[in-house]
Amino acid sequence: MKPFPLLRCSLLALSLGLAAWPTLADDCDAPVQQWQSREAVRQMAAAQGWQVQRLKIDDGCYEIRGTDSQGRTFKARVDPQTLAIVKIKHKDRARERTREREHDLGRDPAAAHPGPSRADDTGAPPLTTPGTAPRNPVDR
Repeated sequence: MKPFPLLRCSLLALSLGLAAWPTLADDCDAPVQQWQSREAVRQMAAAQGWQVQRLKIDDGCYEIRGTDSQGRTFKARVDPQTLAIVKIKHKDRARERTREREHDLGRDPAAAHPGPSRADDTGAPPLTTPGTAPRNPVDR
């Protein structure tokens, strides 16, 4: 019988997780002395057709918030040494407008799209009741 099989599996999983951890992190790890200036970042953004609303440093990367050449709002992470785009995320304006409209009307956006329910015209009781086991509608 092998001693401590759970311990061995746990240590294996931990070592594999630690080995994969650097690949999950962003690629912004250049020394500060090798960073390009904020002005260089602004020039790169202008060359992309971006309008910069905010430029900050976050987790070793430059983070740009603004609008692109098509008018879409975005957030981008830029490598400070090479000015390569590490990650970019565009906001969905249509979804934001729907949320704002629902909020302005006093509605709960989550309630606008309810989950599955048993709302039918038969008057049958719901399939589940809190605190009871689910019933199969075929067994009635």
